[in-house]
Amino acid sequence: KMYLVKSDDIKDLFRDLIKVYGYENFYVSTIAGTDLIDEGKIRLDYFVVLLPDEVTVVFRTFLPRDKPEIDSLFDMIPGVLSGECETHDLLGVVFKGNPHIRRGFFVSKEIVEKGVYPLRKDVKL
Repeated sequence: KMYLVKSDDIKDLFRDLIKVYGYENFYVSTIAGTDLIDEGKIRLDYFVVLLPDEVTVVFRTFLPRDKPEIDSLFDMIPGVLSGECETHDLLGVVFKGNPHIRRGFFVSKEIVEKGVYPLRKDVKL
């Protein structure tokens, strides 16, 4: 199942998941970002596995492409670190409050020096 969530509500959604399921009964398996250049948006999909049945649900949100910012979940769910860092490095999404966000986490030094985000559809490498 896929649920649409306002980007400003993402932190509250995960607070509610923790209250309902507890930390040990779900995990964020993937954060997938997609550049929707024609719509001027970045789509974020948070893939969440609910345990013990291992049911996967997707929480989808959209960010403006020219200022893709969203609250980080890292302080509540440390396991999102690599997903947030990867999405930042490849698409330029800023996860506000994540102290580990930096360039060069997944991309090469050459890409960082060019100042581009390689999964943006208008980038020429």
